[in-house]
Amino acid sequence: MIVWLAIVCAGMLTFATRFLPLSPLMPKSLPDWLQLAMKFVPVSVLSAIIVPAIFISPETKTIVIQDNLRIVAAMVAIIVAYYTRSTITTIISGLSVIWLLTLWQ
Repeated sequence: MIVWLAIVCAGMLTFATRFLPLSPLMPKSLPDWLQLAMKFVPVSVLSAIIVPAIFISPETKTIVIQDNLRIVAAMVAIIVAYYTRSTITTIISGLSVIWLLTLWQ
């Protein structure tokens, strides 16, 4: 019964987040404080996805700092992203570094 309640609640929440912005119930423009807060959403979401992928080992499910090749590749990708502002170049540089370090090790 609890599983069905969770499914129904998740469905209602998903529907509400899709329906409300398109309905006349919402104001035409958002308040300034909410617009400012919305600028931080992409950074927050990407950080929540990327940071565990860098620091948590897939094999042991623990945080790995020493001998972690993904940290080096992430640092290179950050530097490349800062200077080039290109998503493709950043991805290629990060993947190239991790592949080269894996082969070299």
